[in-house]
Amino acid sequence: MVYMSLLLLLVCALAVFGFLGYGGQTFAGGLRRRSAPEVVRGGAALAAAVAAGAYGWGLVGVAGVLVEARDGGTGSAPVHACRTPGGQTDGQVTGVRVDWLPLGVVCETGDGGSHGSGAVPACVTPLVLAFGPAAAGGAVCSAYAGQVRVRRRQRNAR
Repeated sequence: MVYMSLLLLLVCALAVFGFLGYGGQTFAGGLRRRSAPEVVRGGAALAAAVAAGAYGWGLVGVAGVLVEARDGGTGSAPVHACRTPGGQTDGQVTGVRVDWLPLGVVCETGDGGSHGSGAVPACVTPLVLAFGPAAAGGAVCSAYAGQVRVRRRQRNAR
């Protein structure tokens, strides 16, 4: 799981830079040409960059917990992220599980219960769930608006 989280972190970093470059250029070009589909497409790409960046930010916390859990050693059970301030449930933690959507690290206890570790900032899931669908919706709307524009030009050319 450590390698998967690190691979996803790399993908998120590449996606952020790719979407930022494409979105900024498309958005600016759309403003210059006064093309609504291009502006919406650029805005969708910028929203995708925010969503990928937020998810990558959360993956940093997940990767840290997974590396620590795999490392072992003295004082490593339970993982620091699963320790409670009073230490009441520390001896009951039996494992660590990663939830990929919503992103989080869950500490499993011996009695079948579980609790969140707090390794992933609380704002990550709302950012991903707000900007991800906004990016997808913007891309669909932009494609539809471009298709309508092409059909209108074809009708006017006849």
